[in-house]
Amino acid sequence: MLSVLRTINKRPLFQASRAISTSRFLLQQKPPKDSKPQSILTDDMLERAGMDTDKPTSKNAKTEAGAEGERPKSKRIRKTSTDLRREKYANWMYIFSFSALAGSALYLTRDWEEGEPEEMTSKVENGYAPSLMYQRFKLRWNSMFTYFQEPPFPDLLPDSPPAPYKRPLTLVLSLEDLLVHSEWSQKHGWRTAKRPGVDYFLGYLSQYYEIVLFSSNYMMYSERVVEKLDPLHAFISYNLYKEHCVYRDGAHIKDLSKLNRDVNKVVIIDTDPSNYQLQPENAIPMKPWDGTPDDKLIQLIPFLEYIATQQPNDVKPVLNSFHDKYELPQEFQVRVQKLKEKFEKEQAQKAGGNWALKLLGVAPGASAGGASKFPLDMIREEGEKNYVRFMQMIEEEKAKMKIQQEQMSGQTFTLKDYVEGNIPTPEEQMQKQLEKQKEVDQLFEQQKNDQTAAK
Repeated sequence: MLSVLRTINKRPLFQASRAISTSRFLLQQKPPKDSKPQSILTDDMLERAGMDTDKPTSKNAKTEAGAEGERPKSKRIRKTSTDLRREKYANWMYIFSFSALAGSALYLTRDWEEGEPEEMTSKVENGYAPSLMYQRFKLRWNSMFTYFQEPPFPDLLPDSPPAPYKRPLTLVLSLEDLLVHSEWSQKHGWRTAKRPGVDYFLGYLSQYYEIVLFSSNYMMYSERVVEKLDPLHAFISYNLYKEHCVYRDGAHIKDLSKLNRDVNKVVIIDTDPSNYQLQPENAIPMKPWDGTPDDKLIQLIPFLEYIATQQPNDVKPVLNSFHDKYELPQEFQVRVQKLKEKFEKEQAQKAGGNWALKLLGVAPGASAGGASKFPLDMIREEGEKNYVRFMQMIEEEKAKMKIQQEQMSGQTFTLKDYVEGNIPTPEEQMQKQLEKQKEVDQLFEQQKNDQTAAK
């Protein structure tokens, strides 16, 4: 516009107006179709800022000069110093990872060392032959995964007690749908029902068996139920949970060989065959209990009592002699009835042949002190007497514990006692505990005498 104004000043008026109209025509003129908008940022400025551009290299420039209309085959990627540093670190990481994997694999092929499981060392010898190295690598590699499939301890139970306190057989019992049944409802939530006869079943068989409760659930879910079943730990010797199972093919299995007991003297009662699939010959299967009252547990007692009193070296032949283990109590009862009939016939024949005793007026079997009684009946009578005595001891212990809790409820130590050092020594605490135990025994005897006098 300044040039136009200067031209106006130097030219006549008609020429000036003509120039203005011409310049206005040029401003209103549309740009050609082929023209593209130009940016004020040049390629050099973008490259200095560290940005990628489409500017071809010198080689590409020659290509464009030689063949017009052809685009360059490749573009130069401009990388910043940060990108270069990242690529460098990534390359070093790849090299380090590959070296670590190769070194670990080579370390797994080393010779056997002391303390490694004998199950592996006995399979492959030492040596650096390729085949031996591969076999050692394979065994060690597989053991890394089997570690998470095995129980936390190689022996789930401690060693058996000495002979006077040792039970002849071990009885493994499931918890869910055998001794208890849990249900959930929208009204009451989770509720657990105890099967009829559980207390008598556990109390009676505890005189013959080392009872191990093996739950199919985790400890955090089953521990409270177990405590309700046996709060004094008088019947159940040990408790095991799902954490102690062996994991195989997607299933948790109760492996009896991990109990630190002779498998030939272990009997397991369970409602799920997959739980004892490693030792099916040791199992007495039962159908899951749905919560309705029944006496299936009580029906098992005669057979379990019989097999425990006979003390066989191997329980598997005895269990496998039954055609249908689900009907084991009924089949055992039929066998007992046949034996009883045979025994009575033999006793009748012996009584008929003893004519000399009849002449003397002596009743048959009297000289033997009632030996004509059926042996299994005698065993059951003795077992009932022991059960009654045992339950009396349990009731006495419950009464003593109740008195002891009442006596010990007031003994507390405050923070002031800890700060001033008024806490008795362990020896003094033990002495006070013994004195309290004597007081509890005296109070219990006094209550017992008062109850006897009241009767």
